[in-house]
Amino acid sequence: MTALTLTALLLARNTFNDPAFPEEGLRDFGFALSFAGIGVLLGAFLAPYGVSKFGRHRWIRFALFASSLCPLILAASATQLALVTTALLVSIFGQSLKVTNDALVQSKIDDYFRGRVFAVYDVVVNGVIVLGGLIAALLLPPSGVSFIVPLCVSTAYFLVATLLLRPSVFPPVK
Repeated sequence: MTALTLTALLLARNTFNDPAFPEEGLRDFGFALSFAGIGVLLGAFLAPYGVSKFGRHRWIRFALFASSLCPLILAASATQLALVTTALLVSIFGQSLKVTNDALVQSKIDDYFRGRVFAVYDVVVNGVIVLGGLIAALLLPPSGVSFIVPLCVSTAYFLVATLLLRPSVFPPVK
């Protein structure tokens, strides 16, 4: 998601607005971030419903697959509408995935190990966040217009979702 945030910042500042007036670009970036914030809220409310309707592991897979499709909107069309739509949808499914995964870890890890598991989990997540931003910074042009970065984000989500389809990762519960 950091890669998409950097893409959004560059698009809002350098493509959708005149770079000579950075405050207009930041206003549009804030607008996209507002929709991402709404998506985070909706994703948190959607997760319990998805889990109760489809089961925890299926919902995680669904959220990953949905997350893999959302950046393709921005890859196909670098417009303000595509940016806001991508921000909203990626945030909905990303937050839903995070809430579901956190609940899974909390329910399945013994209290004695839970703090350590979350510490490692946080380090890994933060490392991926930094890595995503670094890769995006290397790949993005100053305009932010690039189908490569959203495609890379989509591919990463898709590969993880595909990996989780393997029965050995989430064996059927009897």
